[in-house]
Amino acid sequence: MAKVLVISDTHGNKEQLKTLISENEFTHIIFCGDMIKDLDEINHPNIIKVKGNWDEWVIDRVNTFEEEVVIEGVKIFVTHGHKYDVKRGLGGLIRRIEGKGFKLVCYGHTHVQDWEVVNDIGYLNPGAFSYFKGGKHTFAVVEIEDGKIIVNM
Repeated sequence: MAKVLVISDTHGNKEQLKTLISENEFTHIIFCGDMIKDLDEINHPNIIKVKGNWDEWVIDRVNTFEEEVVIEGVKIFVTHGHKYDVKRGLGGLIRRIEGKGFKLVCYGHTHVQDWEVVNDIGYLNPGAFSYFKGGKHTFAVVEIEDGKIIVNM
């Protein structure tokens, strides 16, 4: 079983991020962008990370705005979402990934936690770990086992 921390939009909140990771056991960490440098001091063997709109200038850490990964047999698409206009809805993301075998899409940018299933594909926004809407630092933990996805927010 995989236990995956999905986090986005840390915006400099690296001390609380380090605490969250040190106090829990995650098999993987998925970072959906915005302040990728906050991960510089995180030592973990399985970090998947993409740039967000705040990271466009970053050239020495990660040079991609999207990644594809398979965890426990589940194909996952990771993006920040700003290039797919997620603040206006999921339409751009749906068009980008539909028909490509993905079962989970992780994205950020809106700072609002959300979990939706559209055409048997799960779309997960963990919210924002900093500069949050709703009054708390948000993230998600995804458990993947035998192709099943359980999302905890």
